[in-house]
Amino acid sequence: MHEIRESFDGFLSGAIYDLAARLTGYGPGYYRRAAWAMPIQPGMTVLDLGCGTGSLSLALADRMSGQGRIVGIDLSERQLRRAREKVTASSVPIELRQASIRELPFEDNSIDAIGISQVLHALPEDELTHTLAESARVLRPGGFLALVEWSRPRIGYTSLIWSLTVLGARDSHNWRGTYPEVMADVGLDLAVDVYLDSLNRCQVFAKPRRE
Repeated sequence: MHEIRESFDGFLSGAIYDLAARLTGYGPGYYRRAAWAMPIQPGMTVLDLGCGTGSLSLALADRMSGQGRIVGIDLSERQLRRAREKVTASSVPIELRQASIRELPFEDNSIDAIGISQVLHALPEDELTHTLAESARVLRPGGFLALVEWSRPRIGYTSLIWSLTVLGARDSHNWRGTYPEVMADVGLDLAVDVYLDSLNRCQVFAKPRRE
């Protein structure tokens, strides 16, 4: 995780990161589509894992009709510094914490929803498994985890820009579409599966309610 933090504490961080994201298909419209693909409801407590500069948090806030709260978790202080500048415009409280996504500082069954965008593909397999187990632990029964990640590409602008990168990762969960199996191992069931554009996909995984 140290290497990931270092990569976002350098030149490609903060406002420069946001500009690069816009130019490569990950601007505000992408985050709005992601947020609207999730069954967010007013009053929820929502966790944004690997929140970066806060773009997903802000899009989620727009879904909540001024009710509820969002907590963003990230390792990079520079990304969080940029996020703190942006979230002042939020309609619901957004708390930003510097912490590891594999050791979540929350009680069991205490979070209504989790969003995680463009993070899992960067994790080694053991880190990915541990992070998802932690996510399942803090989710309340009936809650959900929304995974927004690149997937096997279709024809379009975003997939064209990222074609060389994704072609080099054809053995990944992203390309093979095996996240449902990984989530099932931590007790989360696929409920929604939709492409947001020619490359990125939102999959919502629900934690079953107790009988």
